[in-house]
Amino acid sequence: MTGAEQLNSVKDCLDNKAGCGEVKEKEAKQDKDGKPEAKVGVTIWDFIRMILATAFVVGLLYLLLKYINKRSMTYKRSQLVENLGGTSLGTNRSIQVVKAGNRLLVVGVGENIQLLKEIDDPEEFRQIIEEHNNKLEQLIQPSDIVTKLLKRTNSTENSGKQEGTHFSAMLKMQLEEAAKGRKKLYEEIGKKGKEGNE
Repeated sequence: MTGAEQLNSVKDCLDNKAGCGEVKEKEAKQDKDGKPEAKVGVTIWDFIRMILATAFVVGLLYLLLKYINKRSMTYKRSQLVENLGGTSLGTNRSIQVVKAGNRLLVVGVGENIQLLKEIDDPEEFRQIIEEHNNKLEQLIQPSDIVTKLLKRTNSTENSGKQEGTHFSAMLKMQLEEAAKGRKKLYEEIGKKGKEGNE
């Protein structure tokens, strides 16, 4: 600021006392360079924004991975030769089920690869392909930790409630049986007492 502007601002402050306090507050918040001072610390709003930003990024990553997984499954299904799975029989030895075109082959893999069997039965062929497709769909579907935890807690609460109602019903039944048994004993003792008094 120049000297003339400062005089005008002081003169304005003296003429208009209501606006003078605001100018002083603004000047008090400015540091040596003339820039306003920044507040130090983290507010609740900053914390909420940070959580929302993190959730947004995690959601984007989840959607991206799901998209890439679908694309790779589509790519796998369009291949002529596809490994449907297998099991290890020892070191460097395994049995694999391979789909080549419209044929299912069971091959032994070791020092060399040998055809063990070709699956010709249409029902068995359909069943193996269906199981393989179901496994692929399970990989694509969301199986996040939160969903699993919610399902587990719901099932635990339901089983706990069922056990609690089962326990209370069993306890009530046993108490009723004990009460009937006591009544019966009391009546027998009363009859024996009357017979002994006569």
